[in-house]
Amino acid sequence: MTAFAASATPVGKTFELRLPLWATILLAGLAAQAMLASHMADVLSTGAFFDTDDAMRAVQVRDLLAGQSWFDMTAWRLDPPQGVFSHWTRIVDTPLAALQLFFRLFLAPGPAELATRIVFPFALLIALFSLTPWAARILDPAAVRPLAVLLALLSGAVYMQFLPGRIDHHAPQIVLLMATLGCFLRGLDPAHARSMAWANLAMALSMAISLENLPFFAAILAALPVLYVLDGGRLRASLSWFAASALIAFPATLAATVAPSRYFLSACDAYSAVYFATVLVGACCMGALAMLAARLSSPAKRAAAVGVVGALVGATYAGIAPQCLGDPLGGVDPLVREFWLSHVTEALPLWRSWRNAPSTVIVSALPVLFGLVAALVAAYRSEGLARRRWFVLCGVVAIGFALGFFWQVRIFTSVTPIAMIPLVGVATAASSRLGAQYMPLTRWLFAVVVCIVLSPMGVAALLPEKDEEAASPPQAPVVLAPQAKNGDKPAAVDVKGAHACLAPEALAPLRELAPGRIAASFDLGPYILAYTPHSVFAGPYHRDNQGNRVVVDAFLADPAAAEKVLRGAGANLVLWCKSEPSGFAKRAPDGLAAMLAKGEAPSWLQRMPQSSDKLLVFAVRPNE
Repeated sequence: MTAFAASATPVGKTFELRLPLWATILLAGLAAQAMLASHMADVLSTGAFFDTDDAMRAVQVRDLLAGQSWFDMTAWRLDPPQGVFSHWTRIVDTPLAALQLFFRLFLAPGPAELATRIVFPFALLIALFSLTPWAARILDPAAVRPLAVLLALLSGAVYMQFLPGRIDHHAPQIVLLMATLGCFLRGLDPAHARSMAWANLAMALSMAISLENLPFFAAILAALPVLYVLDGGRLRASLSWFAASALIAFPATLAATVAPSRYFLSACDAYSAVYFATVLVGACCMGALAMLAARLSSPAKRAAAVGVVGALVGATYAGIAPQCLGDPLGGVDPLVREFWLSHVTEALPLWRSWRNAPSTVIVSALPVLFGLVAALVAAYRSEGLARRRWFVLCGVVAIGFALGFFWQVRIFTSVTPIAMIPLVGVATAASSRLGAQYMPLTRWLFAVVVCIVLSPMGVAALLPEKDEEAASPPQAPVVLAPQAKNGDKPAAVDVKGAHACLAPEALAPLRELAPGRIAASFDLGPYILAYTPHSVFAGPYHRDNQGNRVVVDAFLADPAAAEKVLRGAGANLVLWCKSEPSGFAKRAPDGLAAMLAKGEAPSWLQRMPQSSDKLLVFAVRPNE
């Protein structure tokens, strides 16, 4: 019997008989859309993008539909004329393009894209709401599935990665992570070992999209040999299915997303030869462990064999691409890192937000800790396969919490829905303590209240609004101003003003100008590409070192030197947001950025009538 089985059944059966699971999922999806109605209205009325990656994804899909090659991932209007070869793939582009083609059967291309941007995140949200109760039942057959759906709704991820209009890769990655974990946990049962094939397929698709789930996958894959040491031959079927399916899924995704000319290139930031080879070696080793299960009769022998496997896998990775043992973004130009990457809030560790936004830290971290503790208790109270499954979940949640707290805060949007699963048992166990003298509906309502209190949304509601971010949706990124070199407290950033520069109405006047090459700050780049026919030098992408450096050098240089930089790069236009948060003006008081920030401009720049009270537009005058 699992940890909460005895307490879960009465509440769960009473409710599920009255409201089928599919109806609960649909209601949760509609509730999320109602709470996010203002975002949907903005998308439909203005075509607004809420994130740079959403804008860039739209540009990429448009290029694909316009005839750009499947394997050509070059953003040609980013740092022209050579463009920037993206580390993204066509996995996410495929459903987006398919939806657009469908909607174009009865809509114009523009409205078809808007419809796609509404339907795509909603479909992924429904998938998350469906996978969460399914995974909960794998861990605990008596889990109350409607409560699992409710906790997924309250997890906060919907407010960041599943917004109407979001077409970035983060939502698909969250769904694929949940699918991978659920299939893997199910596949640990010899009777359902073939589920390992589905786990591998989800994992391979995820890695082909991006590597952000790689730490979670490492924890999941490490669990397999560890459990083999403990269980030996009982895990033979699971190992065999894992090995065989990995040798199919990963080569297939490589062939589908990477051009043959790049098969033997190793890129630390994308699914490439180093990761492909490492996975294949690991899969072959897993198959060997399965075949040797009868001979490796003792835990000590199995541990020794697993040690050899670990050494082979590690040697493969380090031998092919030793440079990838460090930071995958280590190749970012130091000056570009200082003015861009160091201030990307989703790439900062959560603990750094404590000084400016302690409520955000509490809202993000506390519910995940609740889930981790609940999973540990469930593992302690369970036996056999159930205990092993709970411990795997504990490992995944612990990895996610540690990486989000100490490395990159955005990981919390991935780990939080998983951490909510153990809280299903906590809520049902708490409701059962009310006793038989209470009506089932009362006990159900109490379980709902417990879910709310333990969730990110509940914690956010209970906290006093002591900082600006306390009123923001759970998991929302904290905006940090650039910090001065002397260590002073970061200056305040006009976030609303900076966002106003990215609005469609702010950039729409640029369409009146002949297509040119624009020098503008990092975040403006993708929006300019999405809303106008112009090209840009800078964008918030680590592979755009050259274009980003053009903008950094120009904005920091004195006006005369900046002119040489921009003319040499072929710039036609310069844009300056009056609420620019990157800190160029503060770093170089005599530089071009400082001059533009004062509302002044050198003689070689001509202010254009397309300027507004938020965004200044300048044309580079022709050489005399």
